Order: sequence, then structure tokens, then C-alpha cells
Amino acid sequence: MSDKEKELDQLKFIASMFRMTMEELDKVMGPESIQTIFRLIGERRGKAIENRMRDKFNVDEWTPELFAEKFVEDVLDPALGKGQSDIKVEGNQLTVSVRICPFKRAGIDISEKFYCTYTEGLIDETAKNAFGNIKFQSEDLISEGNACCVFKIEIQ
Repeated sequence: MSDKEKELDQLKFIASMFRMTMEELDKVMGPESIQTIFRLIGERRGKAIENRMRDKFNVDEWTPELFAEKFVEDVLDPALGKGQSDIKVEGNQLTVSVRICPFKRAGIDISEKFYCTYTEGLIDETAKNAFGNIKFQSEDLISEGNACCVFKIEIQ
């Protein structure tokens, strides 16, 4: 068995364990608790991501355009694949469009929106750390049958 085949088997095992863990957590805790946990995980990652990007790109103060460019380049593209997301900037409003769900692509049931709350927390908290006072809103979600996820960020 090659190293790549071993690695693939390991990843399949991990994915299988993750799916089973999520099923059991859902039975024990219920979807609302899991959504809260995933939101908190996303928020913590968002804070760390903004700090990392600020250091990596030597940014003293974000502009909406710079934030959009670097967030797609450094966060979304590596996770989703190049061209699977974009951020449109119109004045103080940013519209984040994500055309693929990495959780759905991995064969994970996204109907309970556990993973949506992770993504919401990540984007919301990254933007809050970059700009301070913002208004965040999810408009469309792939988990609700939409073609892509759309998130709005309004810098106050």
C-alpha cells in the first residue's frame, strides 16, 4: 500500500469518526447546542485569522478592499478552492459569496446548519476584529437549497 493510499484510508477513518460523533452529539445535545458550539469555534478562529492576516500582510488598518482581497486569498481560496468565493465591496458594505460548501463536498449532512454557524462565526468575527463595529447578516445558505451562501457585512 502506497503512502497516499494509507493517508486516504486515515482520512476516511477520521471522516467516518467525525460523522458518527456528530450524530451522537446531535442525539445527546440537540441541534441548537451544536450550532452554538460551532458558532463559538468559528468566532475563535475568526479572531485568530484576523490577527494572523494583519501580521502576515503587515496591515495597520484595513480598508474594505484590502480585507476582501486578503480574506479570499488567504482564507477562503485555500479552504474552498480558487474561484469558489468572492467578496464584492460597495462603499462600507461587503458581500461575501461562497459557491461551494466544503462540508457538503466531504459528504457531510448540512441540513442541521451546524457548519453554517461555524462559517458565520468565522466571517463575522474576522470582520469585527478588522473593522470594529459591523452589522453581519446571512442572506442565503447552501444548506437551505440556495446555489451559494451569501453573507453581508456592513461597516458601521
